[in-house]
This record gives sequence, C-alpha cells and structure tokens, in this order.
Amino acid sequence: MALSKENAKKLKWLWQDENKIDWIQSFIKIVDKEGKTVPFILTDEQKQFVEGLEAENIVNKSRQLGLSSVSIALAIRQCIVYPNSCCLLVSHDQKSCNAVFDKLKQQFNSLPKWLKPETVANNRQEIKMVNGSKITCVCAGNKELSRGDTLQFVHLSEFAFWKNPEKHLNSITQAIGTGATLIIESTANGVNLFHDLYFGAKNKENSFKCYFFNWINGGTLFKKKYKEAVQRYKAIHGKDLSENDLDDEELELHKLGASMEQLIWRRMIISKTSLEQFHQEYPSTDIEAFLISGSSVFDSKRVNEALSALKINKTKYIDKKNITDLPSLLKQHYGKSFFMYKIPKAGEKYYIGADLSEGLGQDYSVIEVLDKNGLQVAEFYNNKIKPYQMAEIINSIGLYYNKALVCIEKASGGHSVIERLRHEFKYMNMVKYKSYDEFNRPKYEVGFDTNTKTKSLIINDFIELFEKRLMVINSERLLQEMQVFVAENGKMGAISGSHDDSVMAMALAIVAMKQKYHYKW
Repeated sequence: MALSKENAKKLKWLWQDENKIDWIQSFIKIVDKEGKTVPFILTDEQKQFVEGLEAENIVNKSRQLGLSSVSIALAIRQCIVYPNSCCLLVSHDQKSCNAVFDKLKQQFNSLPKWLKPETVANNRQEIKMVNGSKITCVCAGNKELSRGDTLQFVHLSEFAFWKNPEKHLNSITQAIGTGATLIIESTANGVNLFHDLYFGAKNKENSFKCYFFNWINGGTLFKKKYKEAVQRYKAIHGKDLSENDLDDEELELHKLGASMEQLIWRRMIISKTSLEQFHQEYPSTDIEAFLISGSSVFDSKRVNEALSALKINKTKYIDKKNITDLPSLLKQHYGKSFFMYKIPKAGEKYYIGADLSEGLGQDYSVIEVLDKNGLQVAEFYNNKIKPYQMAEIINSIGLYYNKALVCIEKASGGHSVIERLRHEFKYMNMVKYKSYDEFNRPKYEVGFDTNTKTKSLIINDFIELFEKRLMVINSERLLQEMQVFVAENGKMGAISGSHDDSVMAMALAIVAMKQKYHYKW
C-alpha cells in the first residue's frame, strides 16, 4: 500500500535523530506495572535523558526509573533507522541479562509489522536482523564483551556492581565506532570506578556527560504504590501524615519537592529495609547515593556540610600557571595525581601522612599534607607508581613544604619507601615509634606501625579534629572516602569495593601534626 505524501513526510521527520522520543512513542509498546501492553509514553526523566544524550553518558540514579527500558527502545530504533548497526546491552548478572532480553523481545515484537525487520536469529540472547543489524544481551563476566564487533550503541547496566569494570570498559571503548552512543547507568555502590567516572564527569574532568535522577522527581512510575502506602498508613494510624509529624530529614526532603504521599511510601520502605539502604537505592542527591550500609565512622551530616562548603566556596586546587617554583618531578604529576590548595610559606611547619600501596593498580598510594593549623594544603594519589618511585615523590613534596615532618605507614610498600628516604635521600624529618626488642629494651623505629589498637586511636583523633571543626579538608575525594568509611565487626575500613587510602593518609598526617618535635638537618 502506497504512502500518502503526508505520511511519507511524517516518517521522514520521525527518522531524524532529534525526534527519537516521537519515534519510540509512535512505534514501541511496553508492558506496564499492571501487566498491560501500552504505547511507550516516556516520563519526564526518560525524555530528559534521551534529549540530552551525547557520545558518552553516565547516569547515577534511583531504582526503577525505566532507563533500561528506554535504552532498549533506543537500541531497537538504532537498528532500524541505521541498518548494519551493532548494539550491545550489558547487565551485571545473568538474571538481569535474562530480564533485559525478555524486555528486548517484547519491545521488538510490539513493532508494527511493516516496520519490524525480519530476523535471522532470535535466540541465545541476541536478535539478528536481515538488514544487517543486531542487538546482543550479555552478562559482565570474565570474557571479553565486544568480540571484535564495531559497536554503534552500548548500554552498561548497574556498572557499579560489575567485577573487573576497568577491563570491560576498556574493551568496549576500543570497539566503539564513530558517532556511537555509550551509556553507563547504575545505582551507586560505594567509591569505585562508577563513582570516579560520575564525579569526574560532574567536575568536567572526563569526556562523559553526567545525569542524576532522584526518587522524588522520578515518581511517575510509582503513583499506584504511593496511594497504596497512604491507605496502609491511614489504616494503621487512623490519620494522614502531616508536616508536624515529619522529622528533620523528611522536612528537608519536603523542601526538595517530596509530597506527603511520597514520604509515607518512603517510611514504609525504610520499615522493611533500613535508612542506609534507602539512601543507596533511592537517593535524593548524588552525594547521598554513595552513603551506604555499615556503621559510618564519620558524622554523615558533618561530611555533607564539608562537601557543600567546597561547592559553595568553589574550592579548587591552585592552577598550575600560578605556581612558579614547583619542582620538575611534581610538575609531571600536577593536576593528575598531585594537587595543591596552599603554596608553602617560608618558616611555616608542615606535616605529611603517607599510606602506600605496591603500585599494582588496585589500592592507592596517598600523601596528605597539613599545615600547623590543620588546613589541608596538598594531596597526592596514584595507584600505578611503584614504592621506589614514591620515595622520590615524598622527598620532593617534603622538601617543597619546608622539610615537612613525614609519617609513613610501614605496611605494604611503606617499609621500602622509608629505607630509601632515609638512606638514599637522607630525609631526616620523619616520625618514629617506640617498640621493644627481644630483651624488652626500648628502641625507636622510623614510620608508623598500624594495628587494630593504633588504627582506632589515630582514626578517633581524626574524627575529633574534624567534628570539632579544628581542621579544614579541601579534597572532595577525601570527604567522599570518609562517607564510606565504616566500623563493622570490630574493624574500621572502607566498605567492600571502596577505598580508604586517603582517610588513612590523613590520619597519619594528624599523627605527625601532634608530634612535639621537628628534626632539623
């Protein structure tokens, strides 16, 4: 049947990339929360997401906002509008992968017959079409994901929960073609690669465009659940929730736009799980998204205040062009691993804490620098530099900051760094600790020996200074590590998948600051 001029004109318009939303809403159907097959009418958040898409995108979000569904629809459109397209949808586990493939089949089969391409294969979690296009659903396991394909559309779901995310992302980015779209989407799961990429995008430090969708504004898909929660609440309490019933956090959420219905639903969810779990899965801010389970060691409210202060004051490290006397070694790392917030003043005393790794790309070697008033003046972090190289960097930073008093944790790469600093660089201003030999004779050794007892002591000193506002932290990275530093089962440390190297380095800098001596040489 021939197309009328009007319909031909409309189809031409729908095929233009700027009209993706109308294409999806015209041709694709989904199964809604009530089990009904309905036209895919996008929510405001889904529209905002599609309209803003660029080449590389990273999405930090609340649960169940339908972004996976709209990504599937975008992949289908890509394969029809652009024949010979290769699309990849990656899930964090096999169960999720199966669910994505089921949604893909449902959406693909909902296409009008005249539009839907015939398929060469529609199994093994892949749809191949006679027009040369294909959509593959895979799980982020141990195998390479791209398999030599040139990819035009990639959606990586729940990226914060992947194993080996660096390896997989590198493999995928190598396979992405010109003009392709990459979407990394996840709920938060501590300080990890997803966290770093998201905040890197937010701070314009990488090529990704970032999105954050909270549970308050993303409530369109939950309206029925809100009403059910209100009915249950009224049946239990015999009245509606009023503003007088709200606690401090609920009042803040109300100011952010949360309705009374939403706050009742929130109470119901928290009663079945926990407040920390709700913060992770249904965040109201992108920072809150990374506050997760465990007994937080640092006061969350105080940490959030410090993070907000950095944004209000627009705290940034000093521009390299404004530093005239930086040693050449530190120049190489400045703005990448080394950051300064204050240039050293002549005659001032400074204190360095160093928590070192083996430089194998996992844990970080971190150096924190404080002045005598507890102001963080510099920071260095890198997970690739070997211990013998770190000795030279600590020497350079220490000399630059007026021969600062250095406190180095002896474990991991620390021992070899201390030896090299002492004997090769002749760096003398280093913290010592008291121990006893086999004859119970006291002896002093350079460095700091961290064990369960001493770790608790130095972290508590850190907590006291921070919560009494006797120190100033200028590093967003350090504050974010403090958010996920917890005490569980008698041990302190970062939650699984996160880092605490900056926290430990700062605690060691405080050890140095509390010493009553400086060694002169």
